[in-house]
Amino acid sequence: MSGYNGFVQRLEEIRRLSSPSMKGIPDAERYCETLRQNFIRIGELAQENRSFLNAVFFPTIHADRLLSSDETTDLLSFGETLLSAVDVENLDLALMSLLSERLLEDAEKREDISLTIQRFDIRMDTCYALMSMMGRSRFASDISDRFRQEGLRIGHYFLDLLDRERHGLCLDEKSREIILTDIRYMAVFYEGLAAENPVQLEEPAFLDRILAMADDPFCHHLAPDLNWSYFRYRALNYYSKMTDFCNARGFGTDALNAICDRTEAFVKLWESDRAFFSQFDNERQIRLLLYRNRYLAGRISEEEYHDELISLYRQRDPDRYDLNGIYENLQIPAEAICLYDPAHITPLEASRLHILYRDMIRYAFRMPNGNSLSTMLEYYIHIIHRFIEVPGEITFEDMMLDCLAALHPPTYIHSVMVGKIARCLCENLIDREPALLIGVLGCATAEDVLLRRQELCEFVAHAGFCHDFGKLAIIDTIFVYGRNLFDVEFDLIKTHPLAGYELLKRYNSTRAYADVAAGHHRWYDNSRGYPETFDTSISPIKPIIDLVLCADCMDACTDSVGRSYRAGKTFDDFLEEIRPEPGTHYAPWLWPILNDADSSIRNLLTEGRRETYRDTYYLLSKMTFGAYGDGHDADDDGNDI
Repeated sequence: MSGYNGFVQRLEEIRRLSSPSMKGIPDAERYCETLRQNFIRIGELAQENRSFLNAVFFPTIHADRLLSSDETTDLLSFGETLLSAVDVENLDLALMSLLSERLLEDAEKREDISLTIQRFDIRMDTCYALMSMMGRSRFASDISDRFRQEGLRIGHYFLDLLDRERHGLCLDEKSREIILTDIRYMAVFYEGLAAENPVQLEEPAFLDRILAMADDPFCHHLAPDLNWSYFRYRALNYYSKMTDFCNARGFGTDALNAICDRTEAFVKLWESDRAFFSQFDNERQIRLLLYRNRYLAGRISEEEYHDELISLYRQRDPDRYDLNGIYENLQIPAEAICLYDPAHITPLEASRLHILYRDMIRYAFRMPNGNSLSTMLEYYIHIIHRFIEVPGEITFEDMMLDCLAALHPPTYIHSVMVGKIARCLCENLIDREPALLIGVLGCATAEDVLLRRQELCEFVAHAGFCHDFGKLAIIDTIFVYGRNLFDVEFDLIKTHPLAGYELLKRYNSTRAYADVAAGHHRWYDNSRGYPETFDTSISPIKPIIDLVLCADCMDACTDSVGRSYRAGKTFDDFLEEIRPEPGTHYAPWLWPILNDADSSIRNLLTEGRRETYRDTYYLLSKMTFGAYGDGHDADDDGNDI
């Protein structure tokens, strides 16, 4: 197992190195040097992991034979590290998917039903993790649904086995416990489905069936050692959480009343044995579920519910990053925000929103070495999709850039650099060929373009800052070090332009940049790139898309500090790449623009990049260790939430 252990240790080290803790970094220069050295080390670790995968893992996974006992033991142990609920982090779900499929295939070839049941158990966990990860991007719902449907099929397979057991199948007790546990667990595959979805309509009836099993003497006979009290507790817990984010799934009045009744039973069960059930949910989480479902069922007022949320939020531990800590620091304030009407925000609500957003961002900034990234992303995506701009306090662009800086600094730095490079290119384009920007932002003539030079350049800069906002949902998938991306991962990555487009379209302050997000991976002539459905030629800001496309590619290939573990190319290398076939990948007018901007671009890619890294260091330091960085509830003027 030493080879697999080494792979995991290197993977964990890569995670730490790619988003280093600010502790022990005294100044900006040391931060830049730390990142540079870290990514050199990441390159070494990644090469070792790639060699291991090619020499050991992939040959084992793809071998057309039964697995040996040692290989099975190694893969099972490896899988436990790749997919860990205890550590609140998934190290590599794509590898886990291959592993779980191979173990299941091996068991089925052996025609061993007990072994097959154990392997389906592993595969079910993997499908749920993949469904959740893919589901963060609304444009990857078809990918997410593949794993949802597979998880449900496994659940129905177990239901069928249970029915057969009633007629004398005679499984061993371990298999029976797995079947009963996973039938209950099947409920998680209904998560996220809107109330009108036909599959979702099965959920309440299914949970009622699970609750009936908790009282079924036959089921108790099958698994006498199973904790049936916990079995009931978890089923009621699933019921109570169906209304997460203030009934985002859209249940109707009758369903909400039924859910509330089940929540009351859930709380009563929790209170019957606090010492035991507090291992899974603390009192703050229980109270949140109870008050939310009472509110949704019309049994308490909105004011009572809101006051309870604020009270619960004040009791949180802002330095806790396990599952319960993340829930309290992110879900509770997100539920409060869901109560606010974006069209009618009062001054008091605006103040509270500002504090809540600031606290949630600072919570992300203090995350220890990205250890909880996957789990935290689940919550931040919900928060982002329900974001409410606070005029004069925080805009959507502010929120997104801060989230990128906190959750993956290299992506934040890239976004800032793309904005700076694009602005520089725009300045030179206006100086050389202002007529190319006629029609952009309402400019009717070349003279208009010259008169509005500063406005146009600022517009391009902010479009660059916002171009990768769609990556936030999949930030843990994009930066895979030590292996090539699998097809499913690349399919997921290709959703980020349209995801960014959708986000930017929601707000007056960012709507004008949406086409840039959608088109920055499309070639100038629309012959290649993604998404194939977006035609940049009909966009009113086509020249801006082309500038950001160039800036994006230029920064990605020349930064050897914090985005890649390979040595970056030079500006001259980049110039040579875009010289052939003008008018295909890049706009035909870019070559002379780049030559005109030669010295300023070179300065941006050297001193300008170092300045961006220094600024990022100051931002990270301020948010991690600055005033009110302890996460408590006073705002910068000393006001309490």
